[in-house]
Amino acid sequence: MQTAWNGYGTDRVFLGYRCRAAFAIECRDLDALEPFLVAAVEAGANQVEGVDFDVRSKPELRSQAREKAVRVARAKAELYAAAAGVGLGQVVHVEDVDPESVGAGRYRSHSDAGSVTEADLAPGSVVVSAAVVLGFAIAAS
Repeated sequence: MQTAWNGYGTDRVFLGYRCRAAFAIECRDLDALEPFLVAAVEAGANQVEGVDFDVRSKPELRSQAREKAVRVARAKAELYAAAAGVGLGQVVHVEDVDPESVGAGRYRSHSDAGSVTEADLAPGSVVVSAAVVLGFAIAAS
């Protein structure tokens, strides 16, 4: 609940109160989603902040993505070490990066996800990604 005013200073007039109710709805039947949104608007909802799609098997898919991110990070490190003329030693640092957090976009290339493709936005498709920062020792040659 929030007070509503019109104007500023001495011209300010109290209009009353504004009330806002927000809901998060989980719909597992995608065919029912559109009729549900139409009914919500017809019932008086005047703002839909977003519709997100997700998958139930996200923990398993995220694990697979993390394993792939580690393989890709190791391959990159091997490439850099070879270019620098040194050997790649053991892993000395592992940092999991939450790809859904703000600022994690800079780590996107540490998974093998690459850039977003048309398939990522296709119906029935949900992107599940992972990112990792690995630190390696330099091996004595």
